[in-house]
Amino acid sequence: MSRLVPALCAACAIGIGITAWSRLDAGTNVDIPKTAGSKPAGAARDSLRGKLDAARRACDVGAFADVLAEAQRRTQADPEDADGWRLLAEVYLERAQQRTHLCGVKVGRPTFDELPAELADDVDEGLAAVAKAKQCGDESGDVCRIEASLMSQRITGFTTALQWNGRIGRALELAAARAGDDPRLHTALGLQKLLSPPLFGQDVELALEHFEFAVKASDDERPAVFAGMASFLQKKRQQAISWLERAVERNPNNQFARVCLRRLRRGEEDPFGRDVTAEEIAAAK
Repeated sequence: MSRLVPALCAACAIGIGITAWSRLDAGTNVDIPKTAGSKPAGAARDSLRGKLDAARRACDVGAFADVLAEAQRRTQADPEDADGWRLLAEVYLERAQQRTHLCGVKVGRPTFDELPAELADDVDEGLAAVAKAKQCGDESGDVCRIEASLMSQRITGFTTALQWNGRIGRALELAAARAGDDPRLHTALGLQKLLSPPLFGQDVELALEHFEFAVKASDDERPAVFAGMASFLQKKRQQAISWLERAVERNPNNQFARVCLRRLRRGEEDPFGRDVTAEEIAAAK
Protein backbone atom coordinates (compact mmCIF):
# COMPACT_ATOMS: atom_id res chain seq x y z
CA MET A 1 0.00 0.00 0.00
CA SER A 2 2.86 2.42 0.75
CA ARG A 3 3.89 2.29 -2.92
CA LEU A 4 0.32 2.62 -4.15
CA VAL A 5 -0.63 5.76 -2.27
CA PRO A 6 1.81 8.17 -3.96
CA ALA A 7 0.92 6.67 -7.31
CA LEU A 8 -2.75 7.41 -6.71
CA CYS A 9 -1.96 10.94 -5.61
CA ALA A 10 -0.27 12.27 -8.75
CA ALA A 11 -0.56 16.05 -8.70
CA CYS A 12 -2.75 17.91 -11.13
CA ALA A 13 -2.57 21.41 -12.66
CA ILE A 14 0.09 22.75 -10.30
CA GLY A 15 0.57 26.54 -11.30
CA ILE A 16 -2.15 26.45 -14.01
CA GLY A 17 -4.79 24.13 -12.18
CA ILE A 18 -5.55 22.08 -15.25
CA THR A 19 -5.75 18.17 -14.27
CA ALA A 20 -2.51 16.23 -14.49
CA TRP A 21 -4.16 12.82 -14.59
CA SER A 22 -7.65 11.40 -14.52
CA ARG A 23 -7.11 7.65 -14.30
CA LEU A 24 -4.74 5.56 -12.26
CA ASP A 25 -3.04 4.42 -15.46
CA ALA A 26 -3.05 7.81 -17.23
CA GLY A 27 -5.27 6.12 -19.80
CA THR A 28 -7.03 8.99 -21.62
CA ASN A 29 -5.66 8.65 -25.14
CA VAL A 30 -6.50 11.25 -27.77
CA ASP A 31 -4.96 11.65 -31.20
CA ILE A 32 -2.90 14.79 -31.60
CA PRO A 33 -4.35 16.92 -34.43
CA LYS A 34 -2.29 18.19 -37.32
CA THR A 35 -4.10 21.55 -37.44
CA ALA A 36 -4.74 24.37 -35.00
CA GLY A 37 -7.23 23.91 -32.20
CA SER A 38 -10.74 25.22 -31.70
CA LYS A 39 -11.51 28.65 -30.36
CA PRO A 40 -13.35 28.67 -27.04
CA ALA A 41 -17.10 28.43 -27.38
CA GLY A 42 -18.58 31.91 -27.85
CA ALA A 43 -15.14 33.50 -28.20
CA ALA A 44 -15.89 35.46 -31.36
CA ARG A 45 -18.62 37.52 -29.69
CA ASP A 46 -17.42 37.58 -26.13
CA SER A 47 -15.31 40.52 -25.01
CA LEU A 48 -15.46 39.18 -21.46
CA ARG A 49 -13.27 36.26 -22.52
CA GLY A 50 -10.62 38.72 -23.63
CA LYS A 51 -10.72 40.31 -20.19
CA LEU A 52 -10.35 36.88 -18.62
CA ASP A 53 -7.34 36.11 -20.80
CA ALA A 54 -5.76 39.42 -19.77
CA ALA A 55 -6.38 38.70 -16.10
CA ARG A 56 -4.86 35.24 -16.45
CA ARG A 57 -1.77 36.61 -18.14
CA ALA A 58 -1.25 39.06 -15.28
CA CYS A 59 -0.43 36.08 -13.02
CA ASP A 60 -2.02 37.85 -10.04
CA VAL A 61 -5.02 36.56 -8.09
CA GLY A 62 -6.26 40.11 -7.61
CA ALA A 63 -6.48 40.63 -11.37
CA PHE A 64 -9.57 38.40 -11.49
CA ALA A 65 -11.76 40.61 -9.28
CA ASP A 66 -13.24 42.80 -12.01
CA VAL A 67 -13.77 40.03 -14.57
CA LEU A 68 -15.37 37.83 -11.92
CA ALA A 69 -17.76 40.62 -10.93
CA GLU A 70 -18.69 41.20 -14.58
CA ALA A 71 -19.22 37.49 -15.20
CA GLN A 72 -21.46 37.28 -12.13
CA ARG A 73 -23.50 40.27 -13.30
CA ARG A 74 -23.94 38.62 -16.69
CA THR A 75 -25.42 35.44 -15.24
CA GLN A 76 -27.61 37.43 -12.84
CA ALA A 77 -28.99 39.47 -15.75
CA ASP A 78 -29.68 36.35 -17.82
CA PRO A 79 -29.87 33.14 -15.76
CA GLU A 80 -30.45 31.11 -18.94
CA ASP A 81 -27.20 32.23 -20.60
CA ALA A 82 -25.24 28.98 -20.94
CA ASP A 83 -22.19 30.77 -22.38
CA GLY A 84 -22.22 33.12 -19.40
CA TRP A 85 -22.31 30.30 -16.87
CA ARG A 86 -19.51 28.44 -18.66
CA LEU A 87 -17.37 31.55 -18.71
CA LEU A 88 -18.07 32.19 -15.03
CA ALA A 89 -16.91 28.63 -14.31
CA GLU A 90 -13.70 29.29 -16.22
CA VAL A 91 -13.06 32.49 -14.25
CA TYR A 92 -13.19 30.46 -11.06
CA LEU A 93 -10.96 27.79 -12.59
CA GLU A 94 -8.35 30.28 -13.71
CA ARG A 95 -8.34 31.98 -10.30
CA ALA A 96 -7.98 28.60 -8.59
CA GLN A 97 -5.04 27.80 -10.88
CA GLN A 98 -3.44 31.14 -10.10
CA ARG A 99 -3.53 30.35 -6.39
CA THR A 100 -1.01 27.55 -7.08
CA HIS A 101 1.07 29.48 -9.60
CA LEU A 102 4.23 29.44 -7.48
CA CYS A 103 3.93 25.83 -6.28
CA GLY A 104 6.53 23.30 -7.33
CA VAL A 105 5.66 20.37 -9.60
CA LYS A 106 6.69 16.79 -8.91
CA VAL A 107 5.66 13.49 -10.47
CA GLY A 108 3.15 11.69 -8.23
CA ARG A 109 2.72 14.47 -5.67
CA PRO A 110 -0.51 16.41 -4.95
CA THR A 111 -0.29 20.15 -4.47
CA PHE A 112 -1.92 20.14 -1.03
CA ASP A 113 -2.73 17.63 1.71
CA GLU A 114 -5.76 19.80 2.46
CA LEU A 115 -7.23 22.45 0.18
CA PRO A 116 -6.88 26.05 1.39
CA ALA A 117 -10.30 27.58 2.02
CA GLU A 118 -10.13 30.17 -0.77
CA LEU A 119 -9.07 27.57 -3.32
CA ALA A 120 -11.84 25.21 -2.20
CA ASP A 121 -14.37 28.03 -2.54
CA ASP A 122 -13.25 28.75 -6.11
CA VAL A 123 -13.61 25.07 -7.00
CA ASP A 124 -17.06 24.80 -5.43
CA GLU A 125 -18.32 27.96 -7.13
CA GLY A 126 -16.81 26.89 -10.45
CA LEU A 127 -18.48 23.47 -10.36
CA ALA A 128 -21.80 25.10 -9.46
CA ALA A 129 -21.44 27.32 -12.53
CA VAL A 130 -20.63 24.27 -14.68
CA ALA A 131 -23.82 22.62 -13.45
CA LYS A 132 -25.84 25.72 -14.36
CA ALA A 133 -24.26 25.84 -17.84
CA LYS A 134 -25.27 22.22 -18.40
CA GLN A 135 -28.80 22.89 -17.16
CA CYS A 136 -29.02 25.68 -19.75
CA GLY A 137 -28.09 23.26 -22.52
CA ASP A 138 -24.29 23.54 -22.76
CA GLU A 139 -22.92 20.26 -24.13
CA SER A 140 -19.60 21.65 -25.34
CA GLY A 141 -16.21 20.05 -24.97
CA ASP A 142 -15.14 23.27 -23.29
CA VAL A 143 -17.51 22.86 -20.35
CA CYS A 144 -16.35 19.25 -19.92
CA ARG A 145 -12.69 20.32 -19.88
CA ILE A 146 -13.42 23.03 -17.32
CA GLU A 147 -15.33 20.56 -15.16
CA ALA A 148 -12.48 18.02 -15.28
CA SER A 149 -9.94 20.66 -14.33
CA LEU A 150 -12.02 21.92 -11.42
CA MET A 151 -12.63 18.43 -10.09
CA SER A 152 -8.95 17.62 -10.30
CA GLN A 153 -8.20 20.44 -7.88
CA ARG A 154 -9.97 18.42 -5.19
CA ILE A 155 -7.45 15.58 -5.23
CA THR A 156 -5.27 15.74 -2.15
CA GLY A 157 -4.53 12.08 -1.50
CA PHE A 158 -5.70 8.47 -1.68
CA THR A 159 -9.31 8.97 -0.61
CA THR A 160 -10.00 11.93 -2.86
CA ALA A 161 -8.29 10.18 -5.78
CA LEU A 162 -10.72 7.29 -5.43
CA GLN A 163 -13.61 9.72 -5.18
CA TRP A 164 -12.83 11.91 -8.19
CA ASN A 165 -10.68 10.01 -10.68
CA GLY A 166 -13.54 8.29 -12.48
CA ARG A 167 -15.53 11.48 -12.91
CA ILE A 168 -12.49 13.39 -14.12
CA GLY A 169 -11.74 10.68 -16.65
CA ARG A 170 -15.28 10.70 -18.03
CA ALA A 171 -15.27 14.49 -18.34
CA LEU A 172 -11.96 14.45 -20.22
CA GLU A 173 -13.20 11.76 -22.57
CA LEU A 174 -16.29 13.83 -23.37
CA ALA A 175 -14.14 16.91 -23.90
CA ALA A 176 -11.93 14.98 -26.32
CA ALA A 177 -14.93 13.59 -28.21
CA ARG A 178 -16.50 17.03 -28.62
CA ALA A 179 -13.44 19.26 -29.05
CA GLY A 180 -10.43 17.05 -29.70
CA ASP A 181 -8.41 19.89 -31.21
CA ASP A 182 -8.69 22.22 -28.18
CA PRO A 183 -5.11 23.15 -27.18
CA ARG A 184 -6.13 23.53 -23.53
CA LEU A 185 -7.38 19.95 -23.55
CA HIS A 186 -4.03 18.81 -24.93
CA THR A 187 -2.24 20.67 -22.16
CA ALA A 188 -4.33 18.71 -19.66
CA LEU A 189 -3.68 15.43 -21.47
CA GLY A 190 0.02 16.20 -21.63
CA LEU A 191 0.10 16.76 -17.88
CA GLN A 192 -1.74 13.48 -17.39
CA LYS A 193 1.02 11.65 -19.25
CA LEU A 194 3.82 13.69 -17.70
CA LEU A 195 2.94 13.59 -14.01
CA SER A 196 1.60 10.06 -13.61
CA PRO A 197 4.22 7.81 -11.96
CA PRO A 198 5.97 5.38 -14.36
CA LEU A 199 4.15 2.44 -12.75
CA PHE A 200 0.83 3.99 -13.77
CA GLY A 201 1.53 4.98 -17.35
CA GLN A 202 3.85 7.97 -17.41
CA ASP A 203 4.78 8.73 -21.03
CA VAL A 204 7.05 11.74 -21.22
CA GLU A 205 7.52 11.53 -24.97
CA LEU A 206 3.78 11.54 -25.66
CA ALA A 207 3.28 14.29 -23.09
CA LEU A 208 5.74 16.44 -25.00
CA GLU A 209 3.83 15.88 -28.23
CA HIS A 210 0.63 17.11 -26.57
CA PHE A 211 2.44 20.19 -25.27
CA GLU A 212 4.00 20.90 -28.65
CA PHE A 213 0.57 20.93 -30.26
CA ALA A 214 -0.81 23.20 -27.55
CA VAL A 215 2.08 25.64 -28.01
CA LYS A 216 1.49 25.80 -31.76
CA ALA A 217 -2.28 26.10 -31.46
CA SER A 218 -2.45 28.83 -28.80
CA ASP A 219 -0.58 31.81 -27.38
CA ASP A 220 -0.69 30.40 -23.82
CA GLU A 221 2.78 30.11 -22.31
CA ARG A 222 1.88 27.31 -19.90
CA PRO A 223 2.24 24.35 -22.29
CA ALA A 224 5.74 25.62 -23.09
CA VAL A 225 6.56 25.56 -19.37
CA PHE A 226 5.55 21.92 -19.15
CA ALA A 227 7.24 21.06 -22.42
CA GLY A 228 10.33 22.32 -20.64
CA MET A 229 9.70 19.99 -17.73
CA ALA A 230 9.15 17.06 -20.10
CA SER A 231 12.44 17.83 -21.84
CA PHE A 232 14.21 18.06 -18.49
CA LEU A 233 12.88 14.64 -17.49
CA GLN A 234 14.30 13.36 -20.77
CA LYS A 235 17.66 14.76 -19.61
CA LYS A 236 17.63 17.40 -22.37
CA ARG A 237 18.50 20.44 -20.30
CA GLN A 238 19.28 22.76 -23.21
CA GLN A 239 15.99 21.91 -24.88
CA ALA A 240 14.24 22.56 -21.58
CA ILE A 241 15.93 25.96 -21.41
CA SER A 242 14.70 26.77 -24.92
CA TRP A 243 11.12 25.92 -23.97
CA LEU A 244 11.27 28.06 -20.85
CA GLU A 245 12.75 30.94 -22.83
CA ARG A 246 9.80 30.65 -25.18
CA ALA A 247 7.36 30.65 -22.27
CA VAL A 248 8.90 33.75 -20.71
CA GLU A 249 8.91 35.51 -24.08
CA ARG A 250 5.19 34.79 -24.43
CA ASN A 251 4.37 36.01 -20.94
CA PRO A 252 7.04 37.74 -18.85
CA ASN A 253 4.57 37.86 -15.94
CA ASN A 254 4.82 34.11 -15.43
CA GLN A 255 7.12 34.06 -12.43
CA PHE A 256 7.18 30.28 -12.18
CA ALA A 257 8.55 30.12 -15.73
CA ARG A 258 11.10 32.85 -15.06
CA VAL A 259 12.41 31.23 -11.89
CA CYS A 260 12.53 27.72 -13.39
CA LEU A 261 14.47 29.12 -16.34
CA ARG A 262 16.99 30.66 -13.97
CA ARG A 263 17.28 27.38 -12.05
CA LEU A 264 17.86 25.46 -15.29
CA ARG A 265 20.59 27.85 -16.36
CA ARG A 266 22.23 27.46 -12.94
CA GLY A 267 22.22 23.67 -13.35
CA GLU A 268 19.90 22.82 -10.46
CA GLU A 269 18.97 19.17 -10.03
CA ASP A 270 15.24 19.78 -9.45
CA PRO A 271 14.34 23.07 -11.14
CA PHE A 272 10.58 22.45 -11.29
CA GLY A 273 10.00 20.68 -7.98
CA ARG A 274 10.44 23.46 -5.43
CA ASP A 275 7.99 26.25 -4.61
CA VAL A 276 9.06 29.63 -5.92
CA THR A 277 10.24 32.10 -3.27
CA ALA A 278 10.04 35.89 -3.18
CA GLU A 279 13.82 36.05 -3.25
CA GLU A 280 13.94 33.98 -6.43
CA ILE A 281 11.31 36.17 -8.09
CA ALA A 282 13.37 39.26 -7.32
CA ALA A 283 16.55 37.62 -8.62
CA ALA A 284 14.88 36.47 -11.85
CA LYS A 285 13.79 39.95 -12.92
